[in-house]
Amino acid sequence: MGFNMNGTYSLNDIEIPQQRTMSSSPRGSGCPRCGDPLHRDVSMHGGLFICTSCGWTESLSEKRRDEKVEKQTVGGLIIGVALLTALTLHTFVWGSNAFTIPFYKLGQLTGTLSVEGYDRLADICMDVRKYACARQAYIDSYRQTQAPDSLTKLARLQVRMQENPAAMVTLTTYFRAGGTDGEAAILLGQLLEQTGQDSEALRMYEKSIELRPDQLPVSATGAIVRILMRQGRYEEAHSRLLNFHASAGNAKGYLNTELYQVEQAIQLYRKTTPAQSGGKAGPRKS
Repeated sequence: MGFNMNGTYSLNDIEIPQQRTMSSSPRGSGCPRCGDPLHRDVSMHGGLFICTSCGWTESLSEKRRDEKVEKQTVGGLIIGVALLTALTLHTFVWGSNAFTIPFYKLGQLTGTLSVEGYDRLADICMDVRKYACARQAYIDSYRQTQAPDSLTKLARLQVRMQENPAAMVTLTTYFRAGGTDGEAAILLGQLLEQTGQDSEALRMYEKSIELRPDQLPVSATGAIVRILMRQGRYEEAHSRLLNFHASAGNAKGYLNTELYQVEQAIQLYRKTTPAQSGGKAGPRKS
């Protein structure tokens, strides 16, 4: 209370201390200690719940901090469980290669793998039957290294995945680039034959024989004879088999069934053709 010069007092000069304001703000079902209603002291920073019966108190700021810590703990646990589940699944899928496959994948992503690295990546993928992964490894290998062997491996995998048209394109690219794999030539010949391209198939079977002069061409010769017989060129097929048997000492142990079938076809053709054309016709030759 202040005293003015005119002898009066001014209420403006009186400093009134701030009083603590209490509001009835029940918290939940009441005091956790005695059960009586709680009151909230709004004058405290963040607020304070007070039980006027037993003296129990709880700071709202501390409560919020505890709730924040609890949420962070729960979030960390969820993240930890998710990471553990992902790691378990990764190990289940990739098996013993679970810890090495990330490095190969990183090398594939950055294009820094060698031909051997791409081959190893493809092998790992095929071990766990991830054929699309292996296919991409061979594709990336050829793009990065231009290694022709990557194309033959890719083509064989495409056939395994029943992607025959894609395999034909792959092998055609391989031979246009100067490929010299005789087995790949047979594979391309078989694919061409399946699509009715007999002339191109014959050319690839012949190429297979040329590329492997030191090997007995059992598969290629059998395939050539099969096409010739389908085209009615029995004499050519017969001559081809006789030349094959004369090419090596052990050759007579192969394609004997085909030789018998050709000879039977020739005999049947010779019996039926004269009756139809006065004996002037014979097996067609090219």
